[in-house]
Amino acid sequence: MTSKRRPGRPARIDRARILRTVRDIDAAGEPVTMQAVAERLGVQRASLYHHVADRDELVAMVAVTRLEESLDDAWMPADDAGWRTWLAAYAHTTRDALLAQTTLIDYTELDTPAGIRQLGQIERVLAAMVRDGFDAPTASRCLNLVAAVVQASVRAEFVRRARGAQPHLASVRRMVDRHGDELPLLREAASAELDSGDPAGFEFDLDVTLDGIAALRGRTR
Repeated sequence: MTSKRRPGRPARIDRARILRTVRDIDAAGEPVTMQAVAERLGVQRASLYHHVADRDELVAMVAVTRLEESLDDAWMPADDAGWRTWLAAYAHTTRDALLAQTTLIDYTELDTPAGIRQLGQIERVLAAMVRDGFDAPTASRCLNLVAAVVQASVRAEFVRRARGAQPHLASVRRMVDRHGDELPLLREAASAELDSGDPAGFEFDLDVTLDGIAALRGRTR
């Protein structure tokens, strides 16, 4: 059975073609705009909205491209390194690459040469974990957990860049300052609270996550 195209959806372009065009425009050093992409593709600008939401999504595509290109194989540990070394290296490299971008990246287009390379890197991480006693599904879930820690840290840092501080932390500290005598433990905790976007906060979150994965491995061996 053939799939039906959504009414009004141009048949001559798709998201993959738009992505390639965005990459070409960015590589040429030209501004990425909806109009520029439409002109390159030889279509009306309105037709692009069947595939992308707005210019912000085009800009995100550029950021994703740069991210993919920055994640080369240099970060990978030796083949005989332990699972924890592999996960930590993956976490630090991914976080650094995401923070080097000018916009927050929530997803990557993996159907590209660079994206396929990223999948190969993930395969290497999983292979190290399986070699050290994890089964493949558990290894994958643990890697996803580490990736979530990375993404939370990156999000927190982008909020800090935009607003100067995490709004919820600032709010808690104000409340604790006013009611500190009634909340002594919260007051003590708030004074030493680590922002997840801060390097020290990220290291704490990552260490706790890796310790939890190690405990899981110990129970299942």
